[in-house]
Amino acid sequence: MLPLPILNVRLQACSEDWLQMTPTTQGHHCAHCDRVVIDFTQATPADLAAAFQSSPDGRVCGRFQPEQLAVDQAAPLSARVALRPKLRRFLVALLLVCGLGLGAREAVAQVRQAVPPVPPPKSTPDYWASRPFGGVEQMALFKGGQEGLLRFLETNLHWPAEAPKTLNGRVFVKFQITETGAVRDVQLLRQLHPALDAEAVRVVKLMDGYFTPGYQNQQPIATTFTLPITFGEVKVAKQNRKRK
Repeated sequence: MLPLPILNVRLQACSEDWLQMTPTTQGHHCAHCDRVVIDFTQATPADLAAAFQSSPDGRVCGRFQPEQLAVDQAAPLSARVALRPKLRRFLVALLLVCGLGLGAREAVAQVRQAVPPVPPPKSTPDYWASRPFGGVEQMALFKGGQEGLLRFLETNLHWPAEAPKTLNGRVFVKFQITETGAVRDVQLLRQLHPALDAEAVRVVKLMDGYFTPGYQNQQPIATTFTLPITFGEVKVAKQNRKRK
């Protein structure tokens, strides 16, 4: 069965700027509300349902395209997907059968605005080297994708002896991925416990060389990355394993 696009989302619009947020593995991290805004612009209803199931408070912050909004909600933009009435009824019925109505749950969204393309000036290395990048055409990626990143964390993450076993929470680590894919400037955005904070920083530094860099205008660029590392709800490597 072909995955259907999202066409019936109802949301509360958010005024925060997507381009000012810090990129993460799932989307961008919003410093204003300290939440990850998930990029749903290419997602399926199953992806949206999974995000709600994993949300601890029933709220999901996401980025959507105007054509993904429900018919009975005014969109920030007028452009929508034109569907024949029979096809629209079929899609709505199928989505209801799958149980993907938002109900009482809340979706806070960043809606992508349609911006007419502006032709860039004649490209020269000196010109692009001096330009600040407000957006990135291709984000830096962990080699092996999301699954590879999770395997890396499961293999290398240890529970320090100094940290109480009853602790449960996340450590947010911010770092830069250089033009060559190296990891630099590792910083803690949210801390949990000194031992767990140090362990999160140690594992992020082990990722040096595991990323492909981001690209803008066909040139590799340095990008900022934020990684939330969860302790207490995921399996971590046994304590007696040797650390790198």
